[in-house]
Amino acid sequence: MKYDVMIAGGGASGMMAAITAASNGNRVLLLERMEKLGKKILATGNGRCNISNRYMDENSYRGGLPHFPYSMLEEFGVYQLIEFFESLGMLMTEINGYYYPASLQAAAVVDTLVSKIQNLSVDVITGFEVKRAEKRKDTFRVYGNGKVFEGSNLILATGGCAQEKLGSNGSGYLLAKSFHHSITDTFPALVALEAKGKYFSLISGVRNVSRLIVYANGEMIAKEQGEVQFTKYGISGIPVFQISRFAIDALRRKKKVKVILNLMPNQMTLPETAAEFLKNCPYKSVEEFFQGFLNKKLVYGILKRLHISPEKSVRKMTEQEFTQIISMIQSFEVEITGYKGYDMAQVTAGGVSVKEVIQGTLESKILKGLYIIGELLDVDGTCGGYNLQWAFTSGYIAGSRIGKL
Repeated sequence: MKYDVMIAGGGASGMMAAITAASNGNRVLLLERMEKLGKKILATGNGRCNISNRYMDENSYRGGLPHFPYSMLEEFGVYQLIEFFESLGMLMTEINGYYYPASLQAAAVVDTLVSKIQNLSVDVITGFEVKRAEKRKDTFRVYGNGKVFEGSNLILATGGCAQEKLGSNGSGYLLAKSFHHSITDTFPALVALEAKGKYFSLISGVRNVSRLIVYANGEMIAKEQGEVQFTKYGISGIPVFQISRFAIDALRRKKKVKVILNLMPNQMTLPETAAEFLKNCPYKSVEEFFQGFLNKKLVYGILKRLHISPEKSVRKMTEQEFTQIISMIQSFEVEITGYKGYDMAQVTAGGVSVKEVIQGTLESKILKGLYIIGELLDVDGTCGGYNLQWAFTSGYIAGSRIGKL
């Protein structure tokens, strides 16, 4: 049997493409490497599935052509996505601009999509990895598990390299290359950063709202603010994930990368306030005194970095030591030495060059009938539901463009 559309990859983009194409009367085959559809969706938003975000600006997406996704997001963005899920009987809820299923359960998203796929009689084969694909005349053939399937159109929705245990193993890049597409440099994004310094063992586990500025060879390349998590190996947390792409890209270019953290970004008069407090609390040790400002472990780590005794009386603290402590609170320098791998990354940066697909259809410029969508393309979003939104948007765009019958 020859299908109208074959889709390699049963994640968010692949399932959306299957639903959209089948809704237009196409006979669809959906092939998924894992034993179930949508496994990566189940892990998003700490199991609550942050689907999209109310806020969208020019900084929401990155890649070789950062502006590439926006015209398609205007056609099928957050409000169209909400309408889509509500048409399938699933309510959405907004929390501080972040959209989730009303149940706050990622399983609801997967179940809703799978139920619609079954309703549309899409043929689904799980545990099937496409090992090879080709096109002969007007027919695509995909090979795997000792079987071959044929179709008029082929959609590659296999994801990138992030979190292989959930389905993304980079195999889609090989398939795209076999069709003569080029792959931009790929690396983990939205991931924790590794840093230099023995003091991290002292402050591991601390969470602190901070302002971060990233420098590469002395040039500012990114900034962010939010709750930073200090670990034994370096820094993590959402604001770190947000700036990680820029830091990693600079590291890969052999640049010296450092992050400067203001550990008290909302305390504009810290030096004056601390000086005033000194008058009232001369009986405290240095460690006790600064615990009135910061987490105890963080204070201890700062004092150890500065080689100032925590037990020292504030009466005996010199003006230079006071200035050094205040300065480090406001400019806590972290030298970045590396980053965690794909197994801990939320998304892959880089991918199939968007210059080689048609903006607005996502059909290959190289081979008619071939579509490339989702994380497989050189499009990655920031934290906050942007990557899932792009997955659903790109799946809708490709699925809706294939032969309306």
